[in-house]
Amino acid sequence: MSSVIPDAIRAAIQRYFDGHATGSASVMQRAFHDRARLQFVQEGRYAEWSLDEYLAKLPGQPPDDEPHRTRRIVAVQATEDAATAEVELDYPRVRFVDYLTLLLVDGDWLIVNKAFKAFPKPQVSS
Repeated sequence: MSSVIPDAIRAAIQRYFDGHATGSASVMQRAFHDRARLQFVQEGRYAEWSLDEYLAKLPGQPPDDEPHRTRRIVAVQATEDAATAEVELDYPRVRFVDYLTLLLVDGDWLIVNKAFKAFPKPQVSS
């Protein structure tokens, strides 16, 4: 695997990061295929959201703690028209590890699947 991430894949992941940073459903939607699914385990059971369900959870504005949030690409593997990416979203109260599947559809890299795990952080009382 090359350590160089293709610019078009990096741009697709950046659209995803921008969706989180802005809290905007319209920004986030540009990162995903309209039939994308999001999967996770909740209370030990499989759960999933459609893209519409996921977008409805966005607040429509940047989070108050946005200056304290970081996002990074951990790894990418790609072939001609399929890729996977591991990304980390590190927020003051939780760290997420996301595994994204991307496909090159009509000349544009889009997320078609997201599986993720949230790791809540212990909160220090002030």
